[in-house]
Amino acid sequence: MNNFIKQCKTSLKLPRIVVLGNESCDLDSAVCSIALAFHLSRTSAGDFLRSTVKGSDCVVPVLNVAREDLPLKTEVVYYLQENRIELTDLICRDEIDLPENVGGDTSYVLVDHHLSRYRANVVGVVDHRPFDQSSMLNYDIFKCIEQVGSCASLVSKIVRDSGALQEKSNETVDLLKFLYGPIVLDTVNFSKDADKARPLDHEMAEAIEQYICIEKKEQTRQALFDTLVAKRSDVSSLNSLQILSKDLKIASRGGRIVAIPGYPILVQEYVKLENAAENLQAFAQKTACNVVVLMGMKVNSEDGSVRRDLGIINITDFSLQQQIVSAITSSMVPDFNVKKLETISFLDGSFYEQNNIKASRKQLLPLVNGVLDNKC
Repeated sequence: MNNFIKQCKTSLKLPRIVVLGNESCDLDSAVCSIALAFHLSRTSAGDFLRSTVKGSDCVVPVLNVAREDLPLKTEVVYYLQENRIELTDLICRDEIDLPENVGGDTSYVLVDHHLSRYRANVVGVVDHRPFDQSSMLNYDIFKCIEQVGSCASLVSKIVRDSGALQEKSNETVDLLKFLYGPIVLDTVNFSKDADKARPLDHEMAEAIEQYICIEKKEQTRQALFDTLVAKRSDVSSLNSLQILSKDLKIASRGGRIVAIPGYPILVQEYVKLENAAENLQAFAQKTACNVVVLMGMKVNSEDGSVRRDLGIINITDFSLQQQIVSAITSSMVPDFNVKKLETISFLDGSFYEQNNIKASRKQLLPLVNGVLDNKC
């Protein structure tokens, strides 16, 4: 896999299939873009994708993050290095031309998302979110969309269904070991309280453990989970501006923009950081957003328990902020089960403890998009 990654930069000007993760570039997204690209490079991509891409097209994984922001993804950097992948060998989105126009020599496979400005040239999607009918994807492309805990479980299933697990190879061992980490992390180590894991997540984790000969499964999972949570939560090297870009989603409609940073500390801890107010305003200016929705999460590595909280901050559109607050507090599916934190006074914001820990940004985004579309 490492040799494949090293060769990708020499293929940027050739006809290519770009395997693109989502803009948060979290561990699941980064690993899936690399792993699926490597798998496609070993198979007949045209047959697999049921498309007109040529067998000679080069498959190139692209991390959907600017190079300067890659160090902010602390758990991603750690995990790539642990898997002997050099960061300098990887291609970030600002290091490659990604055309949006129809035709040309570039096709796209989207992983861990399926709403994209590149939709006209998308030939495949692998995602674990509910399908969004507004995606406007071509009807005949390859789709593997299933609501599971980790997109890496879907990529692992694709690898298994290709027959790759029928024979033992060092390449496949490396590939499955690579996919194992985000499955364990995104399912919160299969925590029943978090309720992220689905049958396929269990099935693929067990298949990987069998293939790469993990005997002490529970101990291995716990040790890996603890390490990844610690690396993700380690924001000691980041200032309060950098933390906001660590795991960012942007929702926009009709010129209105909502930035939704997620980070591995609670919002009520974030607002106490040095220069937090000034840096949040600088972040808002950088992203040109009207409202910032802060999503905090803290995982207790000892027992896997999760806490969540929210901050909805008006930047330039008080009405939009209030609509988002109303949508969150009145939502029944899902019920965020929020309780207002009256003691926090930070900029022009409303802050809430979120008692439904199962409701994540995947559930919040459709709500925000609904507000922007005036559906909520």
